Amino acid sequence: MDQASAPLASELTEREDRHLAPEEVLKRLDSLSPEDKRRLKLIELRRLSGTDFQEGLLYQEALCQALLGERHCPRDISFVAFLAQSMRSIASHRRAELARQVPIEKDDRAGKRMVVPIAADQLDPEEMLIEQESADVSAVIYKLLEGDEEAQLTMLAIADGKRGKALRDELGVDQARFDYIIKRIRRAVARKFPKGWPT
Repeated sequence: MDQASAPLASELTEREDRHLAPEEVLKRLDSLSPEDKRRLKLIELRRLSGTDFQEGLLYQEALCQALLGERHCPRDISFVAFLAQSMRSIASHRRAELARQVPIEKDDRAGKRMVVPIAADQLDPEEMLIEQESADVSAVIYKLLEGDEEAQLTMLAIADGKRGKALRDELGVDQARFDYIIKRIRRAVARKFPKGWPT
C-alpha cells in the first residue's frame, strides 16, 4: 500500500471513535438493567430455533465477538439493540452452516458411536475430522492457559487459521515475543500432560 492510499491516523481514530472499545463494551454490559437482561434472554430464545446453540451460548457468543472486536457496536445505537442484532446475525449464519452439513459417524474415545457433521461441499471428509479434532485440542489448551490472556488470544488466532506473519500481526508482537508466548503454551501443556497428549 503506498503512502497516498494508506489511511491517515486521524481517519483511523475517527473510525475507532464511532464504535465502543472492548472496555466500554464491558461497562455497557455491567450497566444493563434486569429488564434489559430479560429482554435479551427472550430474544435469544427466539433466535435459537434451527441452530445447535444451547440456551445462553448464543448470547455469550455475541458478547465474545463484541469484546474481541469481531463485531463493532456503534456508539449511536442502543447496546441492547446491538446485542439483539448480533444474535440474529450469528444464529442466521449458524443455520446456513448447518444446512450445508451432512452427518457421518465415528467412535468417540469411550468407544460410543457419535455423529460428526461434515460440510456437504467438503472435498475430503477425513480432513474435516482432523480439523474437528484440532478444534477440540485448541479448546483444551485454551482452558489450560487460564490467567494468561496473551497465550489464550494466541490460541484463538491459531484456531482461526492465522499463521506466521499474519498471526504475529494480529497479536501485535514481534518474533521474540511470539516465541516466548509459544514457550509458555508448551510449558502449560507439558505440566498438564507430562506423559504426552492423551489419545
